[in-house]
Amino acid sequence: MRPLEAKTMGADAFRLPPDIHYLNCAYMSPTPRVVEEAGMQAIIASRNPTQLDGRDFFAPADRIRALFAALVGSDRPGQVSLAAAASYAIATAARNIPVGRGDRMVVLDEQFPSNMYTWRRLAADSGAELAVVRRGGTGGAGAGGTGGAGAGGSAAGGNAPASWTAAVIDAMTPETRLVSVPHVHWTDGSLLDLIAIGQRARDCGAWFVVDATQSLGALPFDVRTAQPDMVVAAGYKWLLGPYSTALAWWSERMLGGVPLEENWINRRGSENFAALVDYEEAYADGAIRYDVGERSNFLLLPMLEAALRLVSDWTPASIQSYCETLVGEPLAHLAEHGFRVDAAAERASHLFGIRLPAGLEPERARQALSDADVYVSVRGTAIRVAPHLYNTPRDLDALVDVLVGLTP
Repeated sequence: MRPLEAKTMGADAFRLPPDIHYLNCAYMSPTPRVVEEAGMQAIIASRNPTQLDGRDFFAPADRIRALFAALVGSDRPGQVSLAAAASYAIATAARNIPVGRGDRMVVLDEQFPSNMYTWRRLAADSGAELAVVRRGGTGGAGAGGTGGAGAGGSAAGGNAPASWTAAVIDAMTPETRLVSVPHVHWTDGSLLDLIAIGQRARDCGAWFVVDATQSLGALPFDVRTAQPDMVVAAGYKWLLGPYSTALAWWSERMLGGVPLEENWINRRGSENFAALVDYEEAYADGAIRYDVGERSNFLLLPMLEAALRLVSDWTPASIQSYCETLVGEPLAHLAEHGFRVDAAAERASHLFGIRLPAGLEPERARQALSDADVYVSVRGTAIRVAPHLYNTPRDLDALVDVLVGLTP
């Protein structure tokens, strides 16, 4: 599928008002028509519970596992678990990753809180050092074991190389037992080379966790090359699904762990409702043991399944290619007026940060954009822009016009 063909399909797939310029999919995806319709049908079906049978607790989840597995390049749906949020899967991983005093855990500075708080807690409970890698590898020193830079954690670096990837690799030592990073930084879309980071993690004997919430669905990803131990993505952003859904893929060596909760449906033989009184100690095979309780949500799962089918039809590669074409010329125009954006090779095209000329505050720029019905976010020091197939050159023109109009 060529990018423009995907765009033609995408233009009619959403119900966004024609007079707004929504460049904020990193905040929340608009609900596609097919996802909305799946949700409405599910609500209507819930009028009559007699139409549900035991298979409805299992079959939709199994279809979703297969769709997500394919999206991450796996042919093993049994290695996929269903969660209510990315933080749930990350906490599950933390429960099953053995670290102790003298061990080192590596994370990114200004990483999304859900992929930071869990590791801060694990560091505090275990006595392990939490190394917080800043862009360029720079940062002040601190005591290990209690949190991030500025909160008692060590800030890795000094004179390390400039890229996130090089800084993360530089921060990994033989004592490293965990590396937890995103595919792109959520504030500005900075790319990390997960293949290189994964290889270094394996050389150190470290566990490798990837939060792909801000990339999966719009940027190609393959577990066969990155080789993570766990990759998770929330459902309501680039997967185009509903809120309170998330999916995780687990490596073989993670499949024998202990879940966060002991719910009935993650046990072996749970399909036999009559036998549920015969308590079963053994978990279901594969990653099902990590499923969140009440995972068979009869309203959300039909929406999530419809969303995953849509993403799979369009393909992340086509979405990324379309966004690359869409933003190239507008970003070059902004650069001529003193705005800064990372080089294309160092960032994603579906999510990127625009840093402003001196004297122009991000919140002032965001408010001016909002007044012109251009919707973006401020994250850190950047205006975060996140287009998708529903965007056209007209949306980027509106963004550029407002920002350039704010400069002297």
